[in-house]
Amino acid sequence: MTQPGDARKRWDTDERHEKMADASSFAAWIEELAELARRARWVAEDPGVHLVPHLRDASQPGNDGLRMLRASTDQDGVLTAAYEHAPGASRRDIRRLAWAVMGAFAETMSSVRERQDGQHVVFDVVTGEPEGTGRFASHGHTVRLILQPPGTESGR
Repeated sequence: MTQPGDARKRWDTDERHEKMADASSFAAWIEELAELARRARWVAEDPGVHLVPHLRDASQPGNDGLRMLRASTDQDGVLTAAYEHAPGASRRDIRRLAWAVMGAFAETMSSVRERQDGQHVVFDVVTGEPEGTGRFASHGHTVRLILQPPGTESGR
């Protein structure tokens, strides 16, 4: 899915190779989420009960060929959900689908890391609520979304 190219380019038509600013104005809330993520027992219990129904809803017919294959929670509380996307989906299409799924469970703060693992595109998500922002106590969720082409089912 990745194409070799000029490492200085930030997108396909970038000819300037220049940056315009830093993101330090956003650093405080990024650090706040990181601090919450390190808090003992911050990740909410039973993600299979609380999140999987939303994850299943995100793969209903008509959602661009996205089909949920499985969901499970590991001993660290990470909920992993695997989906099959439509044949020939572009990386942009896959990303759009993943973000639509994330919208079904995201809290007021989220961090997402996208990576390639063979033919699978993996999205590691930390999402949660800081103190005093909602009707529930501060808590978070850790979710790993795996989007894969048809016919690549594995035991991941």
